Amino acid sequence: MRTLKPLLAIMLLFLVPAISLADGGGQEEHDLTYTVNTLLFGYAQYPAHSTQNPDNAFLNLYRYSTDLQVRPDIFLEKPFLSAVFKPRFTTSYRWWEDGPAKGGTDSLSRAFVNEWRVQAKTFSTLFLSFGKEKLLWGSSFLASPSNIIFKDTEKVNPKSEVEGKYLAKLLYVPNAEVTVSIIAETQQDENERRETLKPLQAMKADLLGGNYQVSVIAYHRQDDRLRLGSFGQWTTSDALLLYYDGIVTRGTDALYPVQDAANPLGGTFVQQYDDSGRLITTAIAGGAYTFLSGSTLSMEFLYNGQGYTDAEAQEYYRLRRSASDHLFDGGLLSGLSQKTLGEALGTGSPFLRRYYLMGQFQFKEIANVLDLIVRYTHSLEEHAGQASTILEWQLSERVRFFNITTFGVNSGGDTEYNALMSKSIMAGIEVHY
Repeated sequence: MRTLKPLLAIMLLFLVPAISLADGGGQEEHDLTYTVNTLLFGYAQYPAHSTQNPDNAFLNLYRYSTDLQVRPDIFLEKPFLSAVFKPRFTTSYRWWEDGPAKGGTDSLSRAFVNEWRVQAKTFSTLFLSFGKEKLLWGSSFLASPSNIIFKDTEKVNPKSEVEGKYLAKLLYVPNAEVTVSIIAETQQDENERRETLKPLQAMKADLLGGNYQVSVIAYHRQDDRLRLGSFGQWTTSDALLLYYDGIVTRGTDALYPVQDAANPLGGTFVQQYDDSGRLITTAIAGGAYTFLSGSTLSMEFLYNGQGYTDAEAQEYYRLRRSASDHLFDGGLLSGLSQKTLGEALGTGSPFLRRYYLMGQFQFKEIANVLDLIVRYTHSLEEHAGQASTILEWQLSERVRFFNITTFGVNSGGDTEYNALMSKSIMAGIEVHY
């Protein structure tokens, strides 16, 4: 709590001049512009009773939190230079109702820069940039398989933010239809298993037509496999949009469960297809139809080539159950169980199984003040899914109320959708200047 008061003071010092200037007008006449979003919300998550997190003792998820986030975005635009600076000030208070920390509380405050970037226009067709930024692309909601730099699309929870990564970019724009980008990470990264990864390099080519867009991305990392991704969209009419997003690799570093009589748990996780020559694809195909009212119906089908077959899924849940049963034994067996549960949580595959369907309906400007998204994702192999609603209510020109609720559907027993939480609720207000 000692860091809470100084952080709030910093927020107030920043907000007072920003708010006083917000109504002053004339921002468009200056090279330096800004926006400020302030979010105050409560969050409740209900840990699931699953073998992935028995008695909430493995992940120790908190039950409730209150959060305050101040998100200034500052932009500088000159004829030959542009810059972006996005500092963030956040504070949260959390308390536990499950697991070993039941009854405990904690607070966390941060002041950091989520993104910053400087871009120079060296020639009429050539741009150079460096900084900490995020690159998100594609029309799909479930995931963006072609983007291995940032796996979160910020569409599942539009109030969350992906933190940027340090990137150097060269953009070549020979005409209005073609853009070629060379992208390089300048720092090492970590995967889900906290393994250190060498910096990634990518080349991206974008083709923009009158009613379509197609992009191709090639990835290279030292001592790693080549990956080739692509995404695109086609506006077939004023109402219908079709799109795709996918990636193909030779082999995969994802973990697969195998039986092992020498292991006390009866099995282990291995990179079974690490050296395989087999081509593995993850792809999404989708479409969106917009009605005259402005509401939109979206449908997506996802194929995850790295996903488990029925036999592999059965062995996965058996191994996870065994690790869960021995988590509290103490000693080496408990340590082995923790390691196994960690691998079960981060297998390296974007989804656990292979086939998924998503349906979404977005209601726009109900009574001119309310937007509502209703979404459902279904695993065709596990016959279970996840439903969510995203509501935004415009209270005034600058203030809106929001609510995001997510819960599992038909998720009894072991399924992908009850591994961590049975439901979560987020509600609060957002003030925009």
